[in-house]
Amino acid sequence: MSLTQEQIEKLSKNLSKINVNSGKIAHDINWILDYIDLLNEVDTTWVIPTVSVIETENILREDIQGSKNITRAELLACSNQKVIADQIAISNIMK
Repeated sequence: MSLTQEQIEKLSKNLSKINVNSGKIAHDINWILDYIDLLNEVDTTWVIPTVSVIETENILREDIQGSKNITRAELLACSNQKVIADQIAISNIMK
């Protein structure tokens, strides 16, 4: 399947703002259409359709509630920042 220069000019006037003054656009569009025709010749009878090439199975671990309860003081102790009134103090960000 290929398009003539007339067909490309008609498409450019009616559907888009492509500048078709050069013959390169016709060559490129015809090359793309030829490639699509080539892809249509491939037998995909036994190919499973996919939406993504990445497996979408849940690969994360199960959420298991731990038996150890962490206290607020232990969590705050993990911070390098100064702790004031059980909250981590940060410098003023609104200057």
